[in-house]
Parts: sequence; structure tokens; C-alpha cells
Amino acid sequence: MSNIPKIVILGAGYGGVLTALRLQKELNYNEADVTLVNKHDYHYITTHLHMPAAGTDNPENARVSISKLIDEFKIDFVKSTVVQIRLQDKKVILEDGTLSYDYLVIGLGGEPETFGIPGLAEHAMNIRSINSVRLIREHIEYCFARYKREPHRTDYLTFVVGGAGFTGIEFVGELADRIPVLCKQFDVDPSLVKIYNVEAAPTALPGFDPELVEYAMEVLRKKA
Repeated sequence: MSNIPKIVILGAGYGGVLTALRLQKELNYNEADVTLVNKHDYHYITTHLHMPAAGTDNPENARVSISKLIDEFKIDFVKSTVVQIRLQDKKVILEDGTLSYDYLVIGLGGEPETFGIPGLAEHAMNIRSINSVRLIREHIEYCFARYKREPHRTDYLTFVVGGAGFTGIEFVGELADRIPVLCKQFDVDPSLVKIYNVEAAPTALPGFDPELVEYAMEVLRKKA
């Protein structure tokens, strides 16, 4: 029986990928049996998602194939979804199999925070994955197309962004850059398009240096 420890890493987000890469660097071949599990065969760059969401960049530029990140001789990659973790048995149940482990790293990500705002979870879209930003991009274009069919519905041209943190402000900026392009494409009067950014804190980018906040606001004002 092999005494090589089995290390299972769940999730190929930043935590999971960095853990895998560090183990890959520190361990020699056959020093440990390391398995990385992820439901997609790619790692997506969350800090880049606001751009494809607004339509100012291709979603493909926000992801990288896991096979390009890992050494397949040191890291085994399994594309699957975690169904259950049995801590007492030291087993991970996947959709299509079971993995046993000696050491388990859980980096399965999180859920969007709505802060209890009524209706937000049911009606808002989230910038959280490659597929979610594709949907946002297509929805924005769809709203412009619907307005052309129903010109009395100017509400189709009103976009509300919840949260003025880093992602919210970045998305608003990219959307402001995209609007003129869409207006030209769909022959829409730019003055009809409204973008609202809603934030509970007294200023945008809460927690950032006031000078940086003012600089960001000035950049956005120039886009208006």
C-alpha cells in the first residue's frame, strides 16, 4: 500500500489554483498525490468580469484553461461537481465518482451578497462567472433591441447597478463606455439612456482613500 499522501483541492478559483501551484512548486514528483476538482475546465479571472459583462471585452479573455496552469505529472485534474463531503470517511462524493483524501482543501467559492435588500436576489443579475456576464451582456443588447420595438418604453434604457464598491464602479465605467456604441448600433438617442448606481454608504468606493474616490467620481462624471 502506498504511503504517499492524497491531497484533494476542491475548486479552481484563486484559492484552489494558488494552492495547487504552490504544491506543484514545492513537491517533487511522486511525493504526493494531488487532485484538483472543478466543475469547469478553466479558471476565470473575477477581477476582469466587469468588462465582458458591459460588452467592452470578450469573455474568453477572462478565463484560462486549467491545463495551461498545472503540471499534469504533478496535479491530476478532475472536471466534476462536488455532491457531498464525508469528513469522517475522508471522502468527497462527486457527480460521477468518489475521491478519498488525507488532506482536503475547500475553495468552492461563495454566493453574491444582497444585504437583505428586497427583490435583489430575485430580479438582479450577478457579475460572478463567465456565463453570468455573457447573460448580462446579452440582456443589455436585448433591452436596446426591445426599445426599438417599443419606443414608448424608455425604461428599457434605464440600468440600475447595485453597489458602488470596486466591481460596481468598474462596471458602471465600462457600461458608460459601451452605451455610445450601442446607441449608434441601434440608432438610439444617447440622452434617453440612464445609468443609476445605488450604494448604502455615504460615498462610492467605501473604504478607499477619499482622494482616490474623488478621482474615480471625476472620471465617471466625464463619461456622463
